[in-house]
Amino acid sequence: MARFRSLRWRLTAFYLALLAVLLLVGAFAQYFAAREVLFRTNAQVLTSEYAAVLTAFRKQNVNRPAAALRALILSNQFSLQLASRHTSAAIFDLNGGRVAQAPATLSSTEDVPTLRAQEYVDAISGEPKSYYIATAGDGSTHLVVLNVIRNGTKALGLAQLSIPTDEIDQTLRADRQLAIIGSLLVLFVALLLSPLIIGRALRPLEQVSATAGALAAGDYKQRVAVPNTNDEIGKLAVAFNQMAAGIDQAFEVRRQSEEEMRHFVADASHELRTPLTSIAGYIDVLGRRQNVDSETLHESLRAMQQESSRMTRLVNDLLTLTRFESGTAPPRQRLQLDTFINQALDELGLREHGVVESRDLRPGLTVDADPQALQRVVVNLAQNALRYAPGAEQRWSVFSVDGRAAIRLEDAGPGISRQDLPHIFERFYRGDKARDGSAGGSGLGLAIAKSIVEIHKGSIEAHSEPGKGATFTAWLPLAAEAKA
Repeated sequence: MARFRSLRWRLTAFYLALLAVLLLVGAFAQYFAAREVLFRTNAQVLTSEYAAVLTAFRKQNVNRPAAALRALILSNQFSLQLASRHTSAAIFDLNGGRVAQAPATLSSTEDVPTLRAQEYVDAISGEPKSYYIATAGDGSTHLVVLNVIRNGTKALGLAQLSIPTDEIDQTLRADRQLAIIGSLLVLFVALLLSPLIIGRALRPLEQVSATAGALAAGDYKQRVAVPNTNDEIGKLAVAFNQMAAGIDQAFEVRRQSEEEMRHFVADASHELRTPLTSIAGYIDVLGRRQNVDSETLHESLRAMQQESSRMTRLVNDLLTLTRFESGTAPPRQRLQLDTFINQALDELGLREHGVVESRDLRPGLTVDADPQALQRVVVNLAQNALRYAPGAEQRWSVFSVDGRAAIRLEDAGPGISRQDLPHIFERFYRGDKARDGSAGGSGLGLAIAKSIVEIHKGSIEAHSEPGKGATFTAWLPLAAEAKA
């Protein structure tokens, strides 16, 4: 019984049942259609025979008076002319009464099948049916055809011709047997082939099931072979592969996120451990001495203050980075970039740090941005250039390309090495010259700038060749009216 619970066998059973019903209905329809055709064909033959005998009978008696001819037509003489080896004949008057009859010459009985009297009356007053079915005295069934005998337009009576339906019944019986045998053969072949055909059609579903099991077991690279069809199963295979790809991508993103989180925690712990270790060292040194002179105490407190400030900056940077990476959009306002960049650079006072600075700021470009966040981008880019290229010239520019505004910083420093360039926007990543942290950087400045630009629907990029300086460009969407 478990086999018949499978979809293949349920579909097979349903298909065979439906096929059996259709064959049964078709057999019934074909049987009754063949029966009707046989009856009507034989009825037309009888009608043709009547017309031919009537014409010949009238020619034989063409010299007789009209009254005598009518009497002959309604007599046994005419009925004997109508009868033949298998055809019996009878003549009926206008009231449906039989006035003459002639059984078939091969018939074993003298009895001629008759209909109800009312049917004869209806045939005379109206139009006879194509054929009638009547039963003779011996119980045999006959096909009966009625023809109205007319003299001009006046009806004289009815001529009935009938034949036994034995041969028709035999033909129909053979047709039934052929239909039954043919239907059984069709069902048998369908029983043999349908499980194979349905199994082949359902094979992609079995692959989907197996692949789903592999996905559940953790193999997210498994895919279903898509059949070369555009039916429902083909669409299911495509949709399943898309779902599997989505799951694979989601787990890959999760894995990368977890990996980044582990690195983030490790890097943050390392960065925080350095100032904490330094502060703990100073506290330990001071605690071991019974007498501490004022100069040593002052120097130790100053160093601890520096480490504390460094740790505070690091924690603030971490909080800032987390806030922007959470995806929460900051409040924005319309900013004119040339005015905004001029003000931000003036507040930085780069010239006081020995930097030769130049500006090429295209006026009139506006963006929708958070001014504090965008100022943080400018500050971080400038401080990164100061840290890695101290005293080098900085060229700031603002321009637009294809509906986007660009804030660009070009420095004349030593540039960025090829191995460092792909990683400079990663958290806690510092170039070779600052890996010891002596310059005071945490490795979060460019990562924060990248997060700020991306949350403003923009992007940031860096280009550099060793010895030829570095170029940083932050792209932001122009405000709607600026695009127009």
